[in-house]
Amino acid sequence: MTWRHALGGEAACLGRLIVSLTAPTAAVVLSEIAQNPDALGISGDFPAAATAAWAVLAPHHPNFSPAEASWYAHHGPFSSYDPTGPETLTQVTLTYDGARFHGGLSGHRLLPEQQTRQLIETWQLEPVHVALDRLERL
Repeated sequence: MTWRHALGGEAACLGRLIVSLTAPTAAVVLSEIAQNPDALGISGDFPAAATAAWAVLAPHHPNFSPAEASWYAHHGPFSSYDPTGPETLTQVTLTYDGARFHGGLSGHRLLPEQQTRQLIETWQLEPVHVALDRLERL
């Protein structure tokens, strides 16, 4: 998905809604991808990225409230062309006014590595490169 970044320019990320029977709430994971310009990262403009993601997801899930979801920024080796560390998840606190999301960096919480691995496994989150390849074939 794409959005107009607050710093100007077109930004992109992979957005996924995860509904799991084992999780108390749904999750929306926005994965930073290497193709996105470095200056236009999701962490610096997460509310706008979430608003754009919800515009894509909402038509497919009309009975789902975005305010009920947990939101995550997802980073890893797929986020940069340079070598990086392990995958990370940052839980992002957002508010929703019915039209767009709001929030700031103070609402970001980097999850411990073990919790990140556990969530990715619980969600059965498809690897980013696999998801991107599949989307390019559509």
